[in-house]
Amino acid sequence: MFLNDFMQFAGTSHGKMGNATEMAIKSYSAHRMVKAVRKAGEVDAVITFAIDNGKRGKVTAEIKTGCGRIDNCEDAQFVIYWAEPDLDTDVEHCAVVFTREQWHDFVNGYTGRGSFTKESWDGLHIQSFRGLVTGCRPKASLPIANYIYDTCDQMPTFAEWLEELRG
Repeated sequence: MFLNDFMQFAGTSHGKMGNATEMAIKSYSAHRMVKAVRKAGEVDAVITFAIDNGKRGKVTAEIKTGCGRIDNCEDAQFVIYWAEPDLDTDVEHCAVVFTREQWHDFVNGYTGRGSFTKESWDGLHIQSFRGLVTGCRPKASLPIANYIYDTCDQMPTFAEWLEELRG
């Protein structure tokens, strides 16, 4: 699913890219077009899968992008993160999945100079980092970008995780 397919439904807020990512992830998971995001304070996605005897299981996920707000991940079982969203790239092959514990370790595991997170008017965010794929924010932190990409390279993509979850 390309983000470009969802930008017209994403609204005009500063979180437009995150909204489009949420819709693309949920659309890929549901095998149908989802044109809405959940309200603030609600878990972004509930993903279902088959378990024994035709019963269905479900997991909850929070969907995050770039330097967006991250202080609302504690209620979800998984965090789906795309460090550098790109309009013309398949979200399911670029977004990666963390368990809640792995996400906590990721956010608190940076040992480089400076802080990995910053407090903003609307909550806690990942510090601005250099875009290694799109070249955005060329003067932002390269060490943070390297840390993010090194960590994300060790995580399953959303497509891989979903295939494993659903068998």
